[in-house]
Amino acid sequence: MLLFFGKFISFYLFCTIAFSLYKVMYYNISKKLIAKTTDGTKLHWLLNIFVKDGKKLDSDDYFLIGAFAALCAIYL
Repeated sequence: MLLFFGKFISFYLFCTIAFSLYKVMYYNISKKLIAKTTDGTKLHWLLNIFVKDGKKLDSDDYFLIGAFAALCAIYL
């Protein structure tokens, strides 16, 4: 049981760090692309739909990371 909790915590920390770095890079690249495209184009409209405003992780992201870490701790 102690091994399970250790694996869960290590997977949770690793996944949180990796996912937050991914979100920061994704938003920075997407915001640069939005700034380069002209208004009224389909690419500009598409990027505005798929890019959120913030860079912080929200509660849905933490739940997803926790569920993934639990599955990794159980099966690995």
